[in-house]
Amino acid sequence: MKINGLKKRALWENIECCCIKGDIEHTYPLSECNHCKFMECWKSVPQKDFKVNNDIVDKNGKVTKKQSKTVKEITLVRGSVEDIIGWTF
Repeated sequence: MKINGLKKRALWENIECCCIKGDIEHTYPLSECNHCKFMECWKSVPQKDFKVNNDIVDKNGKVTKKQSKTVKEITLVRGSVEDIIGWTF
């Protein structure tokens, strides 16, 4: 999988984790920890090729054909601290 927009070290990676390990009430997602939130977003980015199914419809909206496509390249959409907001293919 080719991932466009990768960085060696994003700005959010410099934010320290503020979770208190072993204390559930002070651990993400119950407490606000930007580092853990941004890490969760990064982990949601696909790392391997994947397939998507497309329906081809006619002008009346009726499905005429189904096709499958393998996605081999994505582009990251980043936020203000270079966090992952989303990705497109």
